[in-house]
Amino acid sequence: MANFYTEHPELKFHLNNPMMERICQLKERDYRDKDEYDYAPQDYADAIDSYDKVLEITGEITGEVIAPNAEGVDQEGPHHANGRVEYASGTKANLEAMVEAGLNGMTMPRRFGGLNFPITPYTMCAEIVAQADAGFGNIWSLQDCIETLYEFGNEDQHSRFIPRICAGETMSMDLTEPDAGSDLQSVMLKATYDEANNCWRLNGVKRFITNGDANIHLVLARSEEGTHDGRGLSMTRTMVELTYVVLKTSWVSMVLRLVNWCTRMRRLNFVAIVSLV
Repeated sequence: MANFYTEHPELKFHLNNPMMERICQLKERDYRDKDEYDYAPQDYADAIDSYDKVLEITGEITGEVIAPNAEGVDQEGPHHANGRVEYASGTKANLEAMVEAGLNGMTMPRRFGGLNFPITPYTMCAEIVAQADAGFGNIWSLQDCIETLYEFGNEDQHSRFIPRICAGETMSMDLTEPDAGSDLQSVMLKATYDEANNCWRLNGVKRFITNGDANIHLVLARSEEGTHDGRGLSMTRTMVELTYVVLKTSWVSMVLRLVNWCTRMRRLNFVAIVSLV
């Protein structure tokens, strides 16, 4: 059986880095989860063994599922159906295999359904997947957008959204606009607060969004009127589920209705209403 991890022993160089012991100790908070979760590591050696086993599982799925599907995914491609962009059938099979193996939300805490992995073994998994299908590697590895929500969101937002990523929902980061690519200070998509209706209204265009048909998005929007540089921008958290949007402070959790989709490189034109929660 093909295995993209065991067939590339040089990858283990990262796990053997002397810094990993301290990284594991910090990530595992001195291994305090071992009394609450039976799959939490007991110590450093147990943690490394756990990472190694998960990497082997990732390598097996990559070799047995993702790599064989890659050519068919390129030939079929994503397509538009029922107002949404649908992944190619091989991409759906890849996602199902990764979710079934519990390989989503890898860096998130166990209380949300994650594996609580440090970024090093997670990035190794992403590299393994990308060896077989770089496009799918993007789709799957964009789960790490949840790190931003975990860092800056509140506990209510954590409990509502992080378990969804751990359960297999997809993410994207929506930055690019027709006149703002590498120069993100030029972003002009507007987030305007509507006091009468206690909501934020978003108006503008996002374009060329990698994995633009994801379930949950992070969107960069201009929330301060009259600004033209980075000081007037807010990163928004969006949830795509058809037509309505939710926001708290400068973080927007939206449900958007997206139109004018274009295969893998998306052009998103939208006006959205964001309600405070």
